[in-house]
Amino acid sequence: MPKHQARRLSGRRLDLAVAAVLLADTLISGIAKTLNDGLAWYGWPILVIGPLLFPLWRRYPRAVMFANVALLVIGGHLHIGPLSAIPALVSIAVATYLGHRKLTITIVLILSATTGLGNWQSAGFQLTGDVLQQSMLIIGWLHVALISGESRRQRDAYMAEAEHTREEAVRRKAADERVRIARELHDSLTHSISVIRVQAGVALHLARKRGEEPAPALVAVEAAAKDATRELRETLTMLRDDDGHRLSRVTALADRYRGLGFAIEIECEIEDAAAIGEEADHAAYRIVQEALTNAVRHSSGDRVRVRVHQKDGALDVEVADNGAPGRVEPGRGLTGMRERVDAIGGTLHIGPGEFGFTVRATLPDTESREVPKQTRPALEPEAAS
Repeated sequence: MPKHQARRLSGRRLDLAVAAVLLADTLISGIAKTLNDGLAWYGWPILVIGPLLFPLWRRYPRAVMFANVALLVIGGHLHIGPLSAIPALVSIAVATYLGHRKLTITIVLILSATTGLGNWQSAGFQLTGDVLQQSMLIIGWLHVALISGESRRQRDAYMAEAEHTREEAVRRKAADERVRIARELHDSLTHSISVIRVQAGVALHLARKRGEEPAPALVAVEAAAKDATRELRETLTMLRDDDGHRLSRVTALADRYRGLGFAIEIECEIEDAAAIGEEADHAAYRIVQEALTNAVRHSSGDRVRVRVHQKDGALDVEVADNGAPGRVEPGRGLTGMRERVDAIGGTLHIGPGEFGFTVRATLPDTESREVPKQTRPALEPEAAS
């Protein structure tokens, strides 16, 4: 961390520093008053209480403002000096910044009217230059505090809106890039893979028609071409279609695997209207997809259970089959699961469970999350179906 960031005050430390500055201002004003004309004993509590209350402004902004304004009014007849009014001015600015505009405007207007009438009355209801000068000075500082808080509030709102607009522009640019990549993949790969699949299919058909046994390599080429076509189609669908949550299409995903000798049970509470982060949604969908593929290819069972739940700011994903676990070397699919989970700071378990061989992931469900870089050991062989 850079030194200038480490030394930057924020939060509670900033509140205490501001309170210390305000207390120093009021004490200086009190000492000056004592040396010149003398200060009544109750003037010191009036000077001290306001700054000491300031660290509570985050939780009780209105109470802090009321207390400081009341202390200002109570000590007004003591004529302590302009520094004694700074805590009240700061509390007015803070309350305005936090959105209590109607309340602060009302208080400023009441104080302004009270100040003007009080100075007018003390001058025997004579509108002199001194009365105008004293009144306008105090009224001006009250309005400066009010305007300062409002201007800072509007500035922060503008910055937040600008950041939101920038993020939306980045999302649109990313969506356009995904569409471009999908188009390039379709033009460069889909046609070639389709030709390979068709040619292999024709060769197999002709071999069987002649009563010959097809070469194992040719059968493997056709099977690989079918898998590549299906996976490429799913990838292109993901790249082009970014409407709604991917997890809301888990049922449709499971339908592709039905009819292959497996009964698939789906328990997914995610809908398009659910509040889910894009990264967690995408990772969870891919984990379900890969786990279903592994179950269909390798499991000795006949049932698969898929559960997806949203709980306590996280997504819980579980895919389990009732096959007997065995020892396998993790391939690209399991490694890809681990990488997706690590990328967003989640946890992953792969191995035997209560139902059978289980893939269970817990994914942080937030739109923007700074995940520290982690160093994990190499993926060890785990039990699999």
